[in-house]
Amino acid sequence: MKKSYIAALMLTAAVNSGCTAEAQQNYTVNAAMSPDMNDHIAYIIDWDSSEPIDSAIVSGGKVHFAGHVDGAKMGRLIVAGKRGPIFVLEPGSITIDENNNSHGTPQNDRLTAVADSMNALVERINSLDGNNPEDVEKYKVMVGQYEQYPLEAYKANKGSMVGLYWFLQSAYEMNLDQLDAALREDGNLRNSARVKSLRNALLAKENTMPGKHYKDFEIIYDGKKQKLSTYVDGDHYTLVDFWASWCGPCMRQTPVIRGLYDKYKDKGLEVVGVAVWDEPENTLKAIRNHDIPWPCIINAQTIPTDLYGISGIPCIILIAPDGTIVSRDKQGDELVADVDKAMTAYLQEKAALAARAAQAEVNSLEADGDE
Repeated sequence: MKKSYIAALMLTAAVNSGCTAEAQQNYTVNAAMSPDMNDHIAYIIDWDSSEPIDSAIVSGGKVHFAGHVDGAKMGRLIVAGKRGPIFVLEPGSITIDENNNSHGTPQNDRLTAVADSMNALVERINSLDGNNPEDVEKYKVMVGQYEQYPLEAYKANKGSMVGLYWFLQSAYEMNLDQLDAALREDGNLRNSARVKSLRNALLAKENTMPGKHYKDFEIIYDGKKQKLSTYVDGDHYTLVDFWASWCGPCMRQTPVIRGLYDKYKDKGLEVVGVAVWDEPENTLKAIRNHDIPWPCIINAQTIPTDLYGISGIPCIILIAPDGTIVSRDKQGDELVADVDKAMTAYLQEKAALAARAAQAEVNSLEADGDE
């Protein structure tokens, strides 16, 4: 976590604490902490909006918060820059145990009850024998039950923070139409900063799906401007890889992209990486360690991911010579198939154009000879 952000958290929390009289306090939060966190400052932030709420010093392997909250908020503990448990900050006495489970108030008890049920189901799933046909069938049923838990928990807790939390556990799998349908059915969701952000991302994604024109962006790194349009023009296809050095799935796609690069680099395919959500020094180290030969736009952070509605990486996009996106969000064999299809058509068209040009030249020479 950046020092400036920590300083802002401390200042805001201190101001909030100073403005809250003892008689106005309506919540307490007591959380178990690892002993190595002693003397660190623990923060409660609003999980939905990321705004700071409260702060306290960790002592004796625990931390104690006391303050005032209007209604209820989804809170999250942060200590030493590390994200901790999520819980409902509401009036009452809240306890967060060593397993990061929250208890003591109605919404926290419901939140933990659903999590306990899901964990129990996971244990049952893990106990099944993959070589037993009966267990294989049970596995399919149980996985279906597990996937339904967030939706059922949301339905049972609509209008509450618990409902919002469980809604968001499955909302990121929705498309724009599905999300809008949910918002029409439950207007309370519109107040969530995370839901608003998700909808904006889905709008951006819809506007950059196959068939749409690519969106250009500009990044300044090390005093130099980097633009996506530098690598996209009317002479070739461009494969754009949005990635980060810490992203395992991104690294697993690197050999796939390298195969496409080696196959088509001299035939009309440009490859460019875009490093997002990453520190520049880590990006450069990964480029060296993996011997990545194509150019990379460094330190793009959230600029392109906001523009393209990217919620997870790697996100790989294929752009046609005319700027139209022809493939998005494909990996592995599916990515290879899309690139092969596009490049085959592209090379066939180039060959046909060359043949027509050659024939036109022959016809011209023949015409000159007739004269």
